[in-house]
Amino acid sequence: MSSSSSSDSTAVEEAKFIGSVLTKTVAYYQNRLGETSRARSNLRKPPLRRNHEAVHDRLIEDYFADDAIYAVKFRRRFRMRKELFLRIVGDLEGRFPYFQWKMDARRKKGFSPIQKCTASIRQLAYGMGADKWDEYFRMSERTVRECVYKFCKAICLVYGQRYLRKPTINDIHQLYTVQKASMDSLEC
Repeated sequence: MSSSSSSDSTAVEEAKFIGSVLTKTVAYYQNRLGETSRARSNLRKPPLRRNHEAVHDRLIEDYFADDAIYAVKFRRRFRMRKELFLRIVGDLEGRFPYFQWKMDARRKKGFSPIQKCTASIRQLAYGMGADKWDEYFRMSERTVRECVYKFCKAICLVYGQRYLRKPTINDIHQLYTVQKASMDSLEC
């Protein structure tokens, strides 16, 4: 009888112990879940009101309109002619949905193809941090990085076959001739 009662009391003690551990575990995780949701709600910043259409309009007015404010500075700031830039934008817009102007989840227009390409090209041309463009383009750092990544990938797909090939002997000779001529002009 003592061995039977001993095993019964051991089983009861084990059950109480397991029940206690489970109760404490559940309480711990409920407490952690409450802390996590409170911590996340405190960490999440309110969304910035970035008026994408107004930024697009300002970009057009500054660089692309017939009487653009900075028309004479386009080539220096973008490191290419405006016609070439617009051809690139058109090519990417026509082939990749990412570069098309769409509505976002809130039924507001997202960034235009010109905004995405401008942010990408200016980022590549100047090599500044992605967060530096927020004030002008009203794009988050993450969005600018995404634009640059998708822009580079799209450029490789669209123009890679023709322009991103290995140089031929003739290409190297022409480059050498151009560099030699520029060095000779510096010696004068």
